[in-house]
Amino acid sequence: MRFSTKRFGTIDITEDQVITFSGGLIGFPLYRRFFVLDLDTSGVFKWLQSLDDHALGFVILDPKILFADYEPLFVEKDLVSLGAPCPDELIILSVVTVTKDAREMTVNLQAPLVINPSKRLAKQVITTVQEYTTKHEVFSHLYNLMKRTG
Repeated sequence: MRFSTKRFGTIDITEDQVITFSGGLIGFPLYRRFFVLDLDTSGVFKWLQSLDDHALGFVILDPKILFADYEPLFVEKDLVSLGAPCPDELIILSVVTVTKDAREMTVNLQAPLVINPSKRLAKQVITTVQEYTTKHEVFSHLYNLMKRTG
C-alpha cells in the first residue's frame, strides 16, 4: 500500500508492517494504526508514523541501546491484550522528546510502547518501576554509545 506522510513523502508499506494500538497512545486515543521507519543508518532512531493521520508521528528508539540495564515491569493484565505467550517475545520501544538543542533530548522510559510483532498488536504501558520517568536524558548516553562503537 502507498501512504503519503507529511515528513517523508509517499512511502510503500506492506500490511505486515502495520501495528495496531487498540487503545491508541496516551494522549492520542483515536490514532491506532502505525508503522515504523528507520531514521538513520545507526539504527538508534526510528519514526512511528500514524496511518490515521499523515502528519502524526513520533521519534522512537529501543531503550536498551542507550540504557542497557533498562528492565521495565508491567502489571500482567496490561499485557494480556497483546496475546504474547512469553514476555521475551515482546518488543519494547520508547518515545523521544526532540528539542531544538539535541543535548536536551529526552526519552520516556516510564510509558514504553510494547509490541507483539507476531500479531502486530501494541500498547503503551506504564511500567511499575518507579525510577523510570518520562524524561531521561538521551544525549550523554548517545555520546557514550558512539565513543564505544567508534
